Amino acid sequence: MKALFFLYEGYVEWEISSLSYILNACGAKINTAALTDEVTHQGRFKVKVDLNIEACDPADYDILIIPGGEPASLVKDDSLLNLIRQFDEQGKLIAAICGGTTFLAAAGVLRERTYSASFDPPEYIN
Repeated sequence: MKALFFLYEGYVEWEISSLSYILNACGAKINTAALTDEVTHQGRFKVKVDLNIEACDPADYDILIIPGGEPASLVKDDSLLNLIRQFDEQGKLIAAICGGTTFLAAAGVLRERTYSASFDPPEYIN
């Protein structure tokens, strides 16, 4: 399995730390991507990512994982929303935690699916 973690300014690192540990222990290959080369998570550590989001090809991955955080400033970023849509169109797994589900709503991939979220933004849900 190959997983892509999308990281962004203010993401909540502890929401994905156990998952990334388990995936590594199971032999999964993990890459991190962001809109910039480096992001700072809620714990205030700076993280250098593996790839700029523009270099990500969903065909190379089995799953996209998006942690929670403060997504409001990014919900209209076309490169991120297009990446999410490409994962969806290719039938790939997409996992989002807490505020990360806001990105899925903004990308229009929730549709008729059952989901849980820490928000209720009807303006994003398609």
